[in-house]
Amino acid sequence: MTTTVAARRPARALTLVLLVLLGTLGLGTAAQAHDMLVASDPAEGAVLDAPPESITLSFNNPPLEVGSVITVVDAEGTTVAEGEGTLDGADVVLALDTELPAGQLEVRWRVASSDGHPIDGVIPFEVTAPAEPTEPATSESAAAPATTEPAEPTSEPATSEPAQTAEESGPSGLPTAAKVAIAVAALGAVAAIIVLIVRRQRTDRL
Repeated sequence: MTTTVAARRPARALTLVLLVLLGTLGLGTAAQAHDMLVASDPAEGAVLDAPPESITLSFNNPPLEVGSVITVVDAEGTTVAEGEGTLDGADVVLALDTELPAGQLEVRWRVASSDGHPIDGVIPFEVTAPAEPTEPATSESAAAPATTEPAEPTSEPATSEPAQTAEESGPSGLPTAAKVAIAVAALGAVAAIIVLIVRRQRTDRL
């Protein structure tokens, strides 16, 4: 009887040790049962040529529909986008209403896992500024063919009056009235000379 009781004590101790080990393993498994992020878009460290239109977080189990917050900040820590994600199966998606700026960016997220515990994380990525297209310099004259209109005459064509006739002007180009006046003066001078001569002759005779 004593031998049977002594044999049972090691067996009970071994069972207790096994139960403790199983309990410890069970607690560890439960602690690791929280949902975890398995993928994202943009991915961690991604370099994008253009800003994304949405942020997608993929988990190993569907998280709860409430309690999700996704924030995008720039290199200075300034918030450039923020909102509650929409649950789509095991994905949480945040549609971006505004275009993200170029540069170093960071997604800061927090969701409620399926067991109710909050989980969070950070996803850095970069958006490079696309090169702006350069258009060749064009001028209005190059854009439209140059058209030249005939120059309008600025003055009427010069018209020459008909040359004065010989009756209106003589060789010297004097007007007829001036010529008549000169002729009358000459005749008067001749008449005066004749009168003087006649008077002298009369005086000599006396």
